[in-house]
Amino acid sequence: MIVLRLLYRVPVFLISCLFAIGLAFFAKLLGASIKIRHGIYSIWRKTFLWLLGIKINIKSGFKPSFAAVLMGNHRSYADVLFILSGTPTVFLSKAEIKKWPIIYQAAQALDTVFVQRNDKESRSDARKELAKSISKGLSPVVFPEGTTSYSGLLPFNPGMFYTAAEMQVPIVPFFIEYSDPEMAWVGKEKFIPHLLRMFMRPKWHVDITIGHAFYGHDGEKLSNDIYDWMKKKLTNG
Repeated sequence: MIVLRLLYRVPVFLISCLFAIGLAFFAKLLGASIKIRHGIYSIWRKTFLWLLGIKINIKSGFKPSFAAVLMGNHRSYADVLFILSGTPTVFLSKAEIKKWPIIYQAAQALDTVFVQRNDKESRSDARKELAKSISKGLSPVVFPEGTTSYSGLLPFNPGMFYTAAEMQVPIVPFFIEYSDPEMAWVGKEKFIPHLLRMFMRPKWHVDITIGHAFYGHDGEKLSNDIYDWMKKKLTNG
């Protein structure tokens, strides 16, 4: 069965990826809005989740219908596929992605914001660009832990909280938990082996809890309040 799953999942994945990326990139060249390009991404996203037998369960809360910073814990690069939003999303990516063919073109097509992680000024500029995107009706996605983990909650990088407080933009937190923690992408595991593990798994699900919007003028308090909210979701299940 594993071989059979690979035989049909891998080709369909590759073909759908190339088609969706090419269509979105071409749409951007023609001046199509981010809503149209995000619509292409959303169709591909649903195809990918169906193909891999991944179901999203909303434990509580509702996907926000307004633009806000969407901030959650981090288990894998696949987390971007589980974000639920009523507005187009925009992602933050490390600048190294620019060296990755196909993935870079996909990121460009969706107006991804790139950042040099070891450059303080680049990090600050990227946070401000993300916050400004809310005025355009976009919802930036941020993982404040900065890296992935199998379980638990890592300390937050505080930068985006201060930017949100300074620019007075809302933060909507969410908490992701995999039905199988082994599906997380952690440590030094390579991308392709992990992707193949996902292809080989018959099916699994992702539980998501969505919180209310947090506002504030104090970045430290925002960080502490949202950390406490996520910690409570982790503890209570």
